[in-house]
Amino acid sequence: PNPSAKYDPEGMAGIINIALKSQVDLGYSGGGTAQMANSKRYNGGGNVGYQAGPITSFVNVGINNDSRDTYGLNDLTRVRSLGFTNQDINTLTGSKGQNLNANLDYKFNARDVLSNALSLNHRTSMDQTQSTIEEKLNGTGSIAAYDRAKDTKASGNFVDYDMAFKRTFEPRKHEWSAEARVNRSQDDDRTNLFRQNIGSASYVEGERDVTAAVSKQFTLQSDYMKMTGARTKVEAGFKSTARWLDRDFDVQKDALGNGSWAPSTTSSALTFDEQVHAIYGVLSQGLGKFDLQGGLRAEEATRDFKLKTNAQNYPYRYGSVFPSGVVSYSFSEVLNAKLSYSRRIRRPGTQELNPFPTFFDIQNVFFGNPNLNAEYTDAVEAGVNKQYQYGSFQLSPFYRHTTNAIQPTINTDDKFDGRNVTSITFGNFATSNSYGTDVNSTFRLGQKLNALGGFNVFKVVTDGSSLTSVSTNSITWQARSSISSWATPTFMMQMSYQYRAPMKIPGGEFQSMHNISFAFRKKIDGDNSSIMLRVLDPFSTNKFRVKAGDDNVVQLTERTLGVRGVFLVYQYTFGQVPRIRQVEAPSQQGGTPFP
Repeated sequence: PNPSAKYDPEGMAGIINIALKSQVDLGYSGGGTAQMANSKRYNGGGNVGYQAGPITSFVNVGINNDSRDTYGLNDLTRVRSLGFTNQDINTLTGSKGQNLNANLDYKFNARDVLSNALSLNHRTSMDQTQSTIEEKLNGTGSIAAYDRAKDTKASGNFVDYDMAFKRTFEPRKHEWSAEARVNRSQDDDRTNLFRQNIGSASYVEGERDVTAAVSKQFTLQSDYMKMTGARTKVEAGFKSTARWLDRDFDVQKDALGNGSWAPSTTSSALTFDEQVHAIYGVLSQGLGKFDLQGGLRAEEATRDFKLKTNAQNYPYRYGSVFPSGVVSYSFSEVLNAKLSYSRRIRRPGTQELNPFPTFFDIQNVFFGNPNLNAEYTDAVEAGVNKQYQYGSFQLSPFYRHTTNAIQPTINTDDKFDGRNVTSITFGNFATSNSYGTDVNSTFRLGQKLNALGGFNVFKVVTDGSSLTSVSTNSITWQARSSISSWATPTFMMQMSYQYRAPMKIPGGEFQSMHNISFAFRKKIDGDNSSIMLRVLDPFSTNKFRVKAGDDNVVQLTERTLGVRGVFLVYQYTFGQVPRIRQVEAPSQQGGTPFP
């Protein structure tokens, strides 16, 4: 949960450490999967690989098509002016994608490996939304009723290439690697917006939005590891990342609905350049039943956010240090306790920085804040892990202290283009503290029953400082469970359930969410193929609902996410039984348990 200083500190995610068996000859292998709910919701993929001698190669292709109906409402009441705007929203969304991933590793000798990885992606999406609106601007005004139509079509391409070299002086004791990675993404988006009289096909007001964006990224890094003693490991390295974004947003409006299109002042064009350079060092040491690790990462970052529309730019340069530490104690082979610490960072994205307006709908507009600073989080987590005959139990209390916390701020009494609107932006709050605990347990009774249960409770306290009165002090919890059983050697049943309790946010509250799914799997050719029936959200409970407001405005937003569906899945695999060459067992090689 708290990665060491070796890893990129951006975000709050943890690291999944997967240790693969080495020296395995698979020969030819492959497989395929096809999944379908209806003619508009399906996906499939296939892979083939060859692994023998010095060559390891894999190729994977996949396609996806997902089209779903969502519906909801967005009701706003203006308390002071005795007005309201009620929206009933019906949306058809669709996405398609095609992917290709290829990997080729070549082992020159017993210690040198060159790896190549290529990823290609093409995607398209659409959004057709019809909003029926009833509106009264004040207590004495008349009620207006009309439709707003939205038609969005988007497409994009992505290419990513990664080349890495690794020299293994001594397996798991002395290794060095270097890696270079480059990627490019291009996205184009066209949106038509119309206001129509109810029941009429013609429009009385129109808008056309065209977005063209190109982003590029280059990463170079090197990592070195050496065991200097039976339980002493030293790691060091550097990483440099450069990212460039060029985005044009062109808006044309037909205010009278007579075909006279004219440029709008809401058009914008921007560039964003960001560079992050980092070095790190980590020391791991085992002492009796203790395993210790400490690390430090130092970064220098620069960004330059430029608005080509008005020739303004917002340069920002900052340095950061990120310490990390872990103390682990093994009471026995089945009982372990751990205490970890790391410092994390969240850098604002371009959408959060862009000050030009983005309308969610007619009454909600978003403005970015080009003066946002990065936020920092000091995260402490403890953990007790107990393995027993029929499963495991894990308790993980945590505490996180965030400074310069990036939080949304809402102004319910704002104006834009002569309309009363609710504006949303981001600001840096003074601090935010969250603390709570995770409880996870597994239960295994052979193939007849496998169960996983998890419970999380936490509290969030946000201080808006003297610059704003916005703050929060809330507690919430969530639970999840999964149960599976092989009723027979060839037939499996599974059920998953998740619940999240209501959660307060600055100026409002997310209401509870819960969802359930079922799966039934039948082997039809030993372990080579199977069919499966997946049932998602059968009771249509997967909904998003938030209520926000103040003494001026109360707003209720609800969406049904369109997840519900029944999928039929077919899976097939082929390949020879892996032939594992003898290697020295990890316990004979020493080392520490930390990745």
